[in-house]
Amino acid sequence: MRMAVATLPPPPKIEGRGPTLATLHEIERILRDADGPVSLNEVKRRMAARAVRHAMVRQAVDEFKRLGFVIEGSKGVLWVLNLSPKVWAGKWREL
Repeated sequence: MRMAVATLPPPPKIEGRGPTLATLHEIERILRDADGPVSLNEVKRRMAARAVRHAMVRQAVDEFKRLGFVIEGSKGVLWVLNLSPKVWAGKWREL
């Protein structure tokens, strides 16, 4: 019996420099701490570095979307990754 395994799409090629690990971590923290969807401009406003380009924030969000950590809609970006052990053990109905 063969089981199908869902795989992630490969990361896209990035021209030039992409976001640093520190930038990814800062954006992750901003999105996790938010009470709801956050626009990309609001993410930039909340970042400590004032010279962050919009393209860097976009690349970071796109990477989080590719990994399934966030969803993006008309109101902004929302962190959806659930780290509860029950979810990862397949017991999400008990939550």
